[in-house]
Amino acid sequence: MLDRIHSTIVALFAALVIAIGAPASNALGQELDPRELLNSMSAEVAGLERFILRGEAYQDARLRAGQIIQNSSQVTMYASKPDAMHLVRRDAEDTKDLYFSDGLVSIYTKSVNLYAQAEVPEGLGAAVDFAINEIGIDAPLLDFVSNDMSENLLADAQELRHLGKSLLRGKLYEQVTIRNSEVDIQLWIAAEGRPLPGKLLISSKWEGGSPRFIVHMNWDTDPEFPDDVFNFDPPEGATEVQFVTAP
Repeated sequence: MLDRIHSTIVALFAALVIAIGAPASNALGQELDPRELLNSMSAEVAGLERFILRGEAYQDARLRAGQIIQNSSQVTMYASKPDAMHLVRRDAEDTKDLYFSDGLVSIYTKSVNLYAQAEVPEGLGAAVDFAINEIGIDAPLLDFVSNDMSENLLADAQELRHLGKSLLRGKLYEQVTIRNSEVDIQLWIAAEGRPLPGKLLISSKWEGGSPRFIVHMNWDTDPEFPDDVFNFDPPEGATEVQFVTAP
């Protein structure tokens, strides 16, 4: 009797190992076209005229001794198309604000009470492109207010795959991976309802330890914005500095 029970447990464990090791598309359902999934997500995000995107972000960092640690922060993006956005990043030590409004980009760092401003093209898509390429602003969530998110994600794509469905915080998502020359990207796109992304992971391929940026997302597509959320007024005593043009 004990031998039969032991054999059953071993068989169940072996089956579980095989299921875990199997490709997600085979274990959890039919493989879908990853490009169509990305295009559907991109169109859904582009069609949002107003939204609040709240996220929990995690970013790897390397200590001098070589140990990889993970820093956490909270991010909130307020967007009102076609021309207003406010991105807030807050961690235990500092708060940084990025604004696009009235043809200006403004960045404010609370801990040192410094801000910088520059004129940018009208429209969020053009403003984001200018901020990334000309000023050198590095904020992965800016892709969510670009005119064509999928085009940006696939610009340097070497491989594109659908890994099947994945359970994330009690909901089903389609998991898509993109291999680029410098980074690997994973996106979790809602499998039910509106195809909005629920998680983004970016892995640097050539840096030591392959550091990662991860953000879990919650979308409010019918928001009520706080008063003056898109208007930046320099706080008392703040010092203005100049942007350094990106190489």
